[in-house]
Amino acid sequence: MAHLCIFLLVASVVAEPMNNSLEENEVLTSTQPDLIKIQDQLTENLIGILSEPTPTHTPTTVDTFNTTSVSQASTAPAIQASSLAPLCPGNQVRLGGSSECSCPSSNMLKDADVCTCLLGFSAAGCKDIDECAEEEPCGPHASCTNTPGSYSCSCHRGYMAGGGGCQDIDECALAELTGLQACKDNAQCTNTPGSFTCSCLVGYVMALDGLNCEDVDECSFEELCSRELGTVCLNSPGSFECQCRPGFKAEAPVCVGAMCPNVTKCQDVDECLESPTVCEGRGVCENTLGSYKCVCPPGYRGNGTHCEDMNECASGVHGCDVNARCGNIIGSYFCQCYQGFNGDGHTCFDIDECAVDKGHCDHNCTNQPGGYTCQCASGYQLSQDERKCTDVNECLSLSGICAHICDNIPGSYRCSCRPGYQLHIDSHTCVDVDECKLQNGGCSHTCSNSPGGHDCHCPPPLLLHTDNFTCSNVTSCKLRNGGCEHVCATGAEGHVQCSCRAGWKLSEDQRSCVDVDECGDFTNGGCEQLCKNHAGAFNCTCREGYQVQTDDRTKCQPVCDPPCRNYGVCVAPNSCDCPPGYPGLGCSAMCSPPCAHGGTCMRWNKCLCPSGWTGEGCHTAVCELPCANGGRCVGPDTCQCPSDYTGPQCLLPLCTPACQNGGRCVDVNKCTCVSGWHGARCQIEPVQCQKPCQNAGVCEGLNRCRCPKGFIGRLCETAVTTPCVPPCQHGATCSPHNTCTCPEGTAGLRCERLTCPVVTTVVSMARAVRKAFKESYVDRCGPLGIQLCTKYRMNQARVYLQAYRVGYKIQCPGKQSAV
Repeated sequence: MAHLCIFLLVASVVAEPMNNSLEENEVLTSTQPDLIKIQDQLTENLIGILSEPTPTHTPTTVDTFNTTSVSQASTAPAIQASSLAPLCPGNQVRLGGSSECSCPSSNMLKDADVCTCLLGFSAAGCKDIDECAEEEPCGPHASCTNTPGSYSCSCHRGYMAGGGGCQDIDECALAELTGLQACKDNAQCTNTPGSFTCSCLVGYVMALDGLNCEDVDECSFEELCSRELGTVCLNSPGSFECQCRPGFKAEAPVCVGAMCPNVTKCQDVDECLESPTVCEGRGVCENTLGSYKCVCPPGYRGNGTHCEDMNECASGVHGCDVNARCGNIIGSYFCQCYQGFNGDGHTCFDIDECAVDKGHCDHNCTNQPGGYTCQCASGYQLSQDERKCTDVNECLSLSGICAHICDNIPGSYRCSCRPGYQLHIDSHTCVDVDECKLQNGGCSHTCSNSPGGHDCHCPPPLLLHTDNFTCSNVTSCKLRNGGCEHVCATGAEGHVQCSCRAGWKLSEDQRSCVDVDECGDFTNGGCEQLCKNHAGAFNCTCREGYQVQTDDRTKCQPVCDPPCRNYGVCVAPNSCDCPPGYPGLGCSAMCSPPCAHGGTCMRWNKCLCPSGWTGEGCHTAVCELPCANGGRCVGPDTCQCPSDYTGPQCLLPLCTPACQNGGRCVDVNKCTCVSGWHGARCQIEPVQCQKPCQNAGVCEGLNRCRCPKGFIGRLCETAVTTPCVPPCQHGATCSPHNTCTCPEGTAGLRCERLTCPVVTTVVSMARAVRKAFKESYVDRCGPLGIQLCTKYRMNQARVYLQAYRVGYKIQCPGKQSAV
């Protein structure tokens, strides 16, 4: 309603001066309908201006007002009627072929019987007068439009009619009054002659479409907020803000006031200092810029939340010398030099054991890294103690080193030859001596050399005498069996006659014997199948599948495997002639079906069944006690029970799944529970502890407690202790973090050193060559009782053996003495 009042007011102000002007000039007179039309048009134009999307250009016309005059009688002279047929009165004429009379032009006004031209038309022919041809009849910022008999003026867009003509419209002020939007959001309206412009506010920029203002993201430009100061840029509509990043907090401003720069400075939050227990377990908090991280301490590995001991020895990150042993302990490690080296474990140097008494080697000593070795001279070998040297028996260890005889000597060996040979120049092989080249070898007739000796031979009928050198005539069988190989006999004339044993025959020389081949004649030696000759004899053999008879070695009998039983006769190899009822292999009985479960087939289809089986083929089991509840006898006294029963006779019901926690199955799938357990299978545990839980434990089952951290056991009665590695010595207590709490009188990482409170006095000194010297004393006081304390020291050049007398200067309970 308020907007309507404003529009009417503006229209009235514009229309009233225009009406006055028209009356004064006597050009046009406004009527009420014309005013309403102007008001409606002004309202429409104003609304169009305010809703125009592009207000930056100068619009055309927006306000239009008419100057049409009311029809009046023209002063032009009347048109004379036709002199031919003045049928109509005055200057009127007849229209068409009708009888009606009217003015000859629509631009005339009939007054009584006379037609005159309307206002705005010329007297000569009632033609329209172009008022716009005159110089600016509407004034500046307006457009003139000629109309028949009049003209109209319309203001340019951005102007509206006023008392002095067309006046500029302040669109920005009008938008504020009407509540309409001249510019889009985030834009500022600026009035201009005939128009207005929209400019973006600070922090905004005009979009590419030229209509909207978009927010400027200052955070995407240069670094307005310093990340090194812990700030982050946060964009906002038309502006931005520097805020502290997570892990930072704002510092108190040094400068306070309107002249101070608006800069936010942030400082890192030390989470490790504010929350020392932020890392659990063995994790160590390490502060970082804007955050923190949990890391494992040295000697441990993990993600900081879960840390476990790092085996430096296995991973190779230890600093032990290559000649030292690495030993892992919880959270650390230790180094120990190998035997033969000296040092702290991180640096180890070799000990020259050969510098003292050649390392107790018999022959030679060679020092090596971490030890030494003893070597023996040629011909000797190192004994098991690796120090002493023993002679090597080359005759046993070096097989075939001498051709004939090997004699061992200390550190070496010597070769010799058997009689008839002589030693070669290489001192290993033996060469045969040809005795026949020297005096015919002592033979009276013929000499023949042989390896390692020689032989004398005599021409027939002479024989070699017993001296093996001379030849003599044969006169009896006493000399070399008369030269006969087998049998020598003397005839009546005193001649020697030779003969051979059975199976042999005399050779052509009438002295030696040759074998007689009995299998070579047509009789085959009397053998039935095969005959095999031997020196001086023969024997009969059989073909495959046969064997020699025991009662007649010249005949063969067939062999049956398996042998024929049940009075069967072997008639051919592996072929038996069986009696009726035993047709099986080897004349065995045959049963169909075959005898099962160890049964024996006695004769045709007759089985002898073992105990517990019966029936045809021994396939029926025998149960002395019957199977109940539908069970079936499947073996001797063995029942196959249905799925719901079990036991030897299927008398016990079965629960599936089985009853748990001591429950008893009393019927098929029905359990009776004990000790408070319940459920279908006694699977639900009662929350009941007969003895109360210790160390703040909570009962969560049957005599079972949920223990807090650091305790274990059913009642949380046992504290968790991690053993120390290596273990503590001398009665020390293992403390947390793999450390040992040493008792009085001990010291060291593992309490391995004894701190004996003594004073030593040298009572004797002897110079000797030894590897070390030792001082010993006894601690008879203190919590450890009597402990032997020893100290060693190495001197590679000379070592002095020192004897010490140990005396105490402390008060022992109840006595004061010196040991």
